[in-house]
Amino acid sequence: MKKLFTSALLALVLSINVYAQEKTYFDENWEKTTQDKMEYYRETTPKGKLTLIKDFYKNGTLQMEGLASDTTPNNEVFDGKVTWYTPEGKIMNTSTYSKGKQIGLSQIYDVTGRVIEDVVYKADGTFNGKSYGYKDPENEIFYNSISVYENSTPSQTIIYDEDIKGIRSESVLKGGSYENRYYDEKGKYIGSSTSESGKESTQVDYYYNPMRVSKIDKYKSDGTIKESVIYSQAGKIIQEQKLGKKDGYKTTYDESGKKIAHLTYQYDKESEALKPFDGEDYQFSYDNTAISSIDVYKNGEAIVNKIFDENGKMSSEVFLKEGSTQEIKYYSPEGKLKSTLTYKDDLPYNGIAYDGLSERHFKDGVLVHLKAYSEEKKLRSEKKLNAKQDAYDGTIYDQKGGILYTFNQLLSEDGDDYNFTGQVVQYLKGKPGNKASVKGGIIQSGKIKLKTADGSKELERSGKWILLKIYNEEGKLVQDTKVLAETRDDYFSVMNQAIILEDDLHNSFD
Repeated sequence: MKKLFTSALLALVLSINVYAQEKTYFDENWEKTTQDKMEYYRETTPKGKLTLIKDFYKNGTLQMEGLASDTTPNNEVFDGKVTWYTPEGKIMNTSTYSKGKQIGLSQIYDVTGRVIEDVVYKADGTFNGKSYGYKDPENEIFYNSISVYENSTPSQTIIYDEDIKGIRSESVLKGGSYENRYYDEKGKYIGSSTSESGKESTQVDYYYNPMRVSKIDKYKSDGTIKESVIYSQAGKIIQEQKLGKKDGYKTTYDESGKKIAHLTYQYDKESEALKPFDGEDYQFSYDNTAISSIDVYKNGEAIVNKIFDENGKMSSEVFLKEGSTQEIKYYSPEGKLKSTLTYKDDLPYNGIAYDGLSERHFKDGVLVHLKAYSEEKKLRSEKKLNAKQDAYDGTIYDQKGGILYTFNQLLSEDGDDYNFTGQVVQYLKGKPGNKASVKGGIIQSGKIKLKTADGSKELERSGKWILLKIYNEEGKLVQDTKVLAETRDDYFSVMNQAIILEDDLHNSFD
């Protein structure tokens, strides 16, 4: 009889536990859903005055567990330690709560299990502790870091390579101002800079992966440069500069230590500053890995300016006299001369000017031909001065070389007119289609369709009205209006969709 009673009691306890435990299903936004549509599910079990929450991923892996007085999804009132897990079952975050308020230890981990945040929250909501960053060159993170927090404010941040006792930089909050401290490969202190003005300071730049000193700049109390040293990635000095009150110098070396340039400075009474006087001034790219420019000075005047591409190849050479450009030579990446552009009265006169993806042809001071190319070096547009020299004949091409528009653009008395004036022909499937006459950016007759960033627009002149239709990217008509051509308040507004600019023809967005 006693055995029968014990079995019945056990069955009752089990049935109560099963009944007490609830399961709820949620979608990816933690909105309640059905079992067949769920991404997460939750099991809740009463634990005295609190409820134990266990959230699971769809496959049954534990996603979160903790006690709460309110189990409303996204508005839980936790009490005690709460732990979140990755889909692989690793701890992602642990935090401590008291009546829904985060207080005590909180730790966050990355996917490999390394701690990235280790802080302790106080009752007032502020926290103390550290956060960590880890070097990961594959994801373009080239150094390790540690930040120390006091009352939720970063009081110290350290950036380092493999060994925190070796090369590093430190940013320290001190008395309301920041001080940056710098160290070399052996951990030796180099110098520091501060957010306070009126003090001598040192600024250090680094190469990364591996971390090495790239540049050391020392500044006077007035903020002007005092000394500078640039190092190669191999640790060799490639440039050093020293500036005094009345003179100074800058010397540049190659990787073997051979001197390749020397520039002297002299004090200029008019500007009350040191200025380059004689020699070559080498400037390096932002990361100091390649030459970006060389300025040549003679008796205090710049006479040559050499510009280099991102690969360190000279792309142009500008010759000057008394501050005015006399001639520019342009070079191909292989070092061959592409063009010589001569100047007259400081303006282009004869030759071809190259500027990024465009080239401009000049003859006797007149722009006679302009070409623009795509990144793939395909011709996208060109304008040629006609035989009468009173207008440009222009052509706009698509990516495949097909004609999109042709236009005849009259020259204004002042040269190129910002407000477009011309006769435009739009090509459809390789054949002339719509035609429009435009004056000062206002369509005078005909019709034209132009592509825009988010679709297209069609303009047609009808008496004193401009009929304007706007289409979305799918070609659906979203706006159909008419604008009085001569009485608009925003007549000169570039943003007005009824105005036609030459750039509208180029913006093919194909």
